[in-house]
Amino acid sequence: MKVISPLADLDVEVGSITREGNMLVVKSAEGKGIPTTVYIKPQDALTLLRAIFGSRSAVGFLLLFPLYWWRARKGGEEAVADHDNSDLNNPWA
Repeated sequence: MKVISPLADLDVEVGSITREGNMLVVKSAEGKGIPTTVYIKPQDALTLLRAIFGSRSAVGFLLLFPLYWWRARKGGEEAVADHDNSDLNNPWA
């Protein structure tokens, strides 16, 4: 997953998703850049679901996801990056 903002450009690979109380906790994969943890409140999750299901292009992406995944596995092109950024977010590399 690529996050682009005025503050930083991050490549984050989801390592785990768990629940802590009423929050969803998404942690980055170990050894893949800067350790990152995202806490998602119930209202944020609802807002995300509304945004996804309120967008024809997002629903289309979800429906066609198996095709996109299959193309990427077969060596197809990536939408955002076409080179190795494995150490992009790791200042110690």
